Amino acid sequence: MKLNELNNNRRTYSTRVLKEQYEMPFNVDNMSMSSTRTMLTKVRGLMNESKQSPDYHNSHASPSYMKLVFMEQALTDHYNELRSLPQPRIMVENEEVEKSQVVLAAQDMVDQVQKMLEDVGQMQVKELPALVASIESEIGVNESQTYNDQVSGQLDTLSASLKEASTALKNALNGLTGQAVDAAFDAGADMGAEAGLDAGMAAGEEEADMEMGDIPPPAAPPETPEMPPSGGVGRAKR
Repeated sequence: MKLNELNNNRRTYSTRVLKEQYEMPFNVDNMSMSSTRTMLTKVRGLMNESKQSPDYHNSHASPSYMKLVFMEQALTDHYNELRSLPQPRIMVENEEVEKSQVVLAAQDMVDQVQKMLEDVGQMQVKELPALVASIESEIGVNESQTYNDQVSGQLDTLSASLKEASTALKNALNGLTGQAVDAAFDAGADMGAEAGLDAGMAAGEEEADMEMGDIPPPAAPPETPEMPPSGGVGRAKR
């Protein structure tokens, strides 16, 4: 007997028992794959709740529980039969598009956290030192030192939290795409702040180069003109 025939027989038996013994008409023949999967999830959830109840061993053969058993069997067989049928190409393509959109949304979250990590790195190497220098010149050395200690500590804590979040989000994304957690990913997440620091240092060096470019180079000393050879005092010979 083929699998489809076995499924049909069990589904027919389950629906007949529901109708004849429990007076519950239950026809799954016209249900789509999506609606079948949704109802099957609900039925299995109710069955699990019944199994976790303290009096399950006394009530597992109750009519309400047996109805769920036969419904689960009919839905499972119908769902398996639908899955075995050849699916239209457009349906497969739509499912792939929807899956890609979900993966892109998850990747966008990873990118946003990575951008935050780089922004914090910029604050640590570029914005904070400049602000501390301004506080020192405008308010005082002690105040600038206190401010630097407090703010740098908070930025370090924020950077560490963002590293951890970035790694977790990448691992979650890998779980969606079926990829193993890459050690390079973890290393990249751990060095996320360093990328921001490098970017900040590069920007600082650029600014320094621009400032140096505003100063004109020293002028070269004027060259001493060459004197014509001396022909002696007096008139030149004809």
